[in-house]
Amino acid sequence: MLKFNSTQNGSSYVSDNGNTEISIETLDQTLGLKEITFIKMDIEGMELEALKGSKEIIKKHRPKLAISIYHKNDDLINIPIFIKNLVSEYKFYIRHYSIYPAETILYAVI
Repeated sequence: MLKFNSTQNGSSYVSDNGNTEISIETLDQTLGLKEITFIKMDIEGMELEALKGSKEIIKKHRPKLAISIYHKNDDLINIPIFIKNLVSEYKFYIRHYSIYPAETILYAVI
């Protein structure tokens, strides 16, 4: 179970003091051996944790990735390092889609 602060808007997030409990599964558990060709994540700061739960899919299928890297200050560094350690052949591209300090996406492709 994971505590989740549901703020009734697009910026809900995981929190130890969350007002809602949710059960979670990793993508590796949910999708198993199915072939995955593309993964997109914008999950309010939980991208690295979700990638950890997708590592077998990423290593086996090498999908194209579009991952938000603006929710936590260290995501810009930690997420590419994590992905590169899984599959060294990934190449990275970063795009920013707003005048505000949000909507920065890391693309990983082979």
